[in-house]
Parts: sequence; C-alpha cells; structure tokens
Amino acid sequence: MTKTLWLICLVLGFALVGLIVFNSNLPARIKSKKILGNKTKIPSVPASPLVKPPQMKPEAPEPNILAKSVILIDRDSFKIIYQKNPTERVPIASTTKIMTALVILENYPDKLKDEVQITREMINVDGSDIDLRPGEKMTVENLLKGLLIYSGNDAAFSLASFFGGKEEFVKIMNEKAIFLGLKNTRFRDPAGLDDEGFSTARDLAILASYALRNKTFAEIARTPNITLTSADGRLIHELKNSNRMLRSEEEFYYPFAIGIKTGFTPAAGHCLVSAASKDNHVLIAVILNTNENTLTASAKESRKLLEWGFANFSW
Repeated sequence: MTKTLWLICLVLGFALVGLIVFNSNLPARIKSKKILGNKTKIPSVPASPLVKPPQMKPEAPEPNILAKSVILIDRDSFKIIYQKNPTERVPIASTTKIMTALVILENYPDKLKDEVQITREMINVDGSDIDLRPGEKMTVENLLKGLLIYSGNDAAFSLASFFGGKEEFVKIMNEKAIFLGLKNTRFRDPAGLDDEGFSTARDLAILASYALRNKTFAEIARTPNITLTSADGRLIHELKNSNRMLRSEEEFYYPFAIGIKTGFTPAAGHCLVSAASKDNHVLIAVILNTNENTLTASAKESRKLLEWGFANFSW
C-alpha cells in the first residue's frame, strides 16, 4: 500500500468514527421524528432579536401579583416584562393539558375525526370531567375540546389511552418538552393529577407561546363555551371554559383574553396560563399557586397582570 493510499484510508476511518460518535450524541429533538409530528423545526421561541421589544413607560408602578410563581412576556419579542420565582419547579396541575393537546395535534393531525370508544378504565379518574360514559363514542377533536375548554381529566386519559396508552403518551410529552428546551419540566400523566410532575412559570410561558402558533389549539383554547355530542348524537355535554377571563358573565371577564389553560390541585394551588391580544400585541401571563384559595383567584391575578402590562408598556 502506498503512503498516499494509506493516508486516505486513515482519514476516511477517522471520519467514519466521528460520524458515528456525532450521531450517537444528537439530542432527542433531532433524532426522534415521532415527537415532531408534521413540524421540521421550532418556530421562534424565544423570538428573533430583530423583533422590537416593548418598553416600560416612565414611573410605571410594580404590579402586586399574589402568587408563588409569576411571569409576563411579550410573545413576539419574548421579552420578560415581569417575573417572580420564574424558574422554581412546582406542580402545575391541569396546565399540563397544553402539552397533551399539542402531542395529539402535531403527531396525529389526521386522526381528529377518529372515534374513541370510551371504557370504564379510561374515565376512572379524579377531579374535573366532562361526564363521559362507558360505551360512548367521541371524536378525537371533541375530546380535545373537552380537554382544553372544560379541563376534563376523563378526556385526557381517554386520549392518552387511544394514542398508545398512558406510559407511551407521557414519554412523548416529555420528549416534546426536551425538544422545546423546557429543561425544568417533567410530566407524569396527561392530566396533571400527579403532583410529582413539575414545571416553571418560564417553561410554561415558552410552551404557551409555541402552542398558540397552532391554529387549531388557539381556536379551541379561546372558546368560552360549547356543546359536544357523542358520535351517535345521543349524549350531549354542555361545557363552559374553566378560564373565567373568557366568559362574559364572570366577574373577571377580560375582553382581550385569548386563552389558554387553568389548573388546580391542592399541591399546585390555583394556576392559570393565559394570553391576551390588544392592538396587535400578545402578552402571555403565567400565574402558579395563588395566595388566595378561591375558584376565581387565578383569573383575578392574571387579569390584573395582563392589564398592568398593556397599561405600562409601549411598543
């Protein structure tokens, strides 16, 4: 073997080894096509630095937000407008369902009209439910509406069961969290009932910003009330959105609100990931574990924070 040929073989050998090592170290978000659904890349989350961020007005007061963890961001620039304990890991209750919905919308967009036959095992869960019945058939799309609008735990577990079972479904949820760079997030179930699952205000703001770019998600999340029917039309489910800022009859109704998800367990407290659009600008607010233990507390604090943001910042 000539010296030149020997050198060529050596270089090719090193290149092959390097390729194998590089591929083995790729992050899950690149290697796994399953978690990407029909997406090939993450949209700008955080957004491009070319987007002009809002500026605080002179002598703007501090908001008095009564909750354990809080963040307010401008969606387009991802500028943090206000924060309190934004990276503290805490249980997040049903705000978990943001990710549950995204997994289905991105991985199974062609399955929305599929019918899910409900079993006793699927709906044997605690907490809020949309009153699904054993033997009833409901489309995936309607279950998503029950999941996001009324926060149905029975809808969450029915969807997870239909799409591979709880363990596999939660695995995909966590892979998606890694893909989005949510380093302080870990899901334990599709509904948020397991308080060993956790996230942070900042991670949920990123997740909300990403979710609202999905048109189907955004449309469902802003719906104030809806009537769902079983596939055969025999069973009817009248649902009101658990986010009181979307319902005009509620005390803390906010006309600029566009979603997105409430949550409550005794450990997580009252939580709300919300968003509002005004004058072509979108603010996203995350309120976790309000000081006040009432059904309206998260809407009260979220509306207060969003109003403060629009009043004290200019674009």
